[in-house]
Amino acid sequence: MSQFGKSRWVKTHPNGVYTHGSTEPVLSVLDVRGFELRDLFLIGLNDSCGTIVLPTESRAENAAAALEPAFATRVYLFGSRDGQDVWATDYTRRALDGTTLSAFITDLTLKDGRKVIKDGRWVR
Repeated sequence: MSQFGKSRWVKTHPNGVYTHGSTEPVLSVLDVRGFELRDLFLIGLNDSCGTIVLPTESRAENAAAALEPAFATRVYLFGSRDGQDVWATDYTRRALDGTTLSAFITDLTLKDGRKVIKDGRWVR
């Protein structure tokens, strides 16, 4: 994961942990849930969503399991670097009722006055 630590916007932490953006809530959840914080790159787009890049599929699956049910997760092959596969876990915060909120658009009202998104949820 050290290849990610070469940007001035990336913070370097012990045990090969690199972070960028808003990461405190997710790091806390991972730590409390017993996920070993080592060899990862955490990209926090905001407090509600982001991506964790990990060296193996099993670590990506374990990260997803540690974040559930507070976050909706998706594990996928991120790419390949120097002949090694790199895996990622995307996460999005869930509301207390289990729905996934929009992390970017919190309220949207159309020109005709109809409110279609309120507090990150689609309104029917």
